[in-house]
Amino acid sequence: MNTTAPTDRRADLDWLRVLAFGLLILYHAGMAWSGWTWHITDTESAAWLREAMRFTNRWRMPLLFLVSGAAVMLALGGRAGGVFVRDRLKRLGLPLAFGMLVIVPPQIYAERLHRGQFAGSYLDWLPHAFDGGAYPEGNISWHHLWFVAYALILTLVLLPVFLWLRGARLERIYAVVARRHLYWLAALPLIAAQLWLAPISRNPNGLIGDWFGLVYYGTLLLYGALLFRSAALLDALMRTRWVALAIGVGAFALLHHLFIDGVRPTIAPADRPLFALLQGVNTWAWLLAIVGFARRYLTRRPAFLAYATEAVYPFYILHQTITVIAVYWLVRTGLPVGAKFALAAFITFAVTWLLYEFVVRRLGVLRPLFGLRASRLAVPAPVEGYSLRS
Repeated sequence: MNTTAPTDRRADLDWLRVLAFGLLILYHAGMAWSGWTWHITDTESAAWLREAMRFTNRWRMPLLFLVSGAAVMLALGGRAGGVFVRDRLKRLGLPLAFGMLVIVPPQIYAERLHRGQFAGSYLDWLPHAFDGGAYPEGNISWHHLWFVAYALILTLVLLPVFLWLRGARLERIYAVVARRHLYWLAALPLIAAQLWLAPISRNPNGLIGDWFGLVYYGTLLLYGALLFRSAALLDALMRTRWVALAIGVGAFALLHHLFIDGVRPTIAPADRPLFALLQGVNTWAWLLAIVGFARRYLTRRPAFLAYATEAVYPFYILHQTITVIAVYWLVRTGLPVGAKFALAAFITFAVTWLLYEFVVRRLGVLRPLFGLRASRLAVPAPVEGYSLRS
């Protein structure tokens, strides 16, 4: 096992993280015009936007959890479990609490205004910011920060597995898996979760009762930890990236034709096995293709990538509040849907960058609240331990 600092970076992993979160920001910028119910929904919608969002829906969040699983192993390094837990509580738990108290309430306020559930200024609303219990009936919510909550809880629950994987010698198994392309079998747990857990789950992204989400995303977190530690396996994905892409395209075409052509499709119980099969194959094929192409082409680390890698977590925490506020005003304009979507995306990126660059990044007291080290000049000492192999 190599001895490296756990802060060593992989270019492909950082690129995937930055691109996945960037796509997420674009996705949220389009939700008001998708035709689906969101925090603020316009009376107009665009079919082209909805279909593009449907396409990314199959692998967008799975990719984030896959990359996060690899990042967990990288962050774990050679540290003891207790030390790592404290680090995760600081890097994930603190921003989650801060986000729920400070970042998310303006979103709920804008939604209440939009739906006629409140009239008055934000200062008038603040005394009621946590009334009524959990959202949507009440005002307590983590909204888009559900990803942080799930990543934190799943990491802590699965920590014994991550600790075991850190010391496990799996080279021979990886060699067989890569040579015989057995990594395709990893789609089976995803299919099983869709088939058996999705029908009995409730409260998506709300933790309690979300059996499908917990198992599905927990599985992908472990897949990320496993996938990125083997050069042989990553090379196999690189060689078969076009095959994975073709399978992903074909599976999505069938999925769309049979099940998701419409504003809000409903899956009949008799059709669920085929839906689960196509859904699982489609998701896993796109993930394998994306990782394979990243392994082939995303190998360089320009100066931008270092900046974006640090910025991506604060961007994620801030962005949806900016989006919701922008959308609140944009839906009241007479602009075409395409223009409103473009403006929502531009305003979100621009304002979020301004807040990050000139406030969050420069104020040491704020940096930990956004998952950053207190000092941007601080460089942690090398720790002997686990590394994600390249």
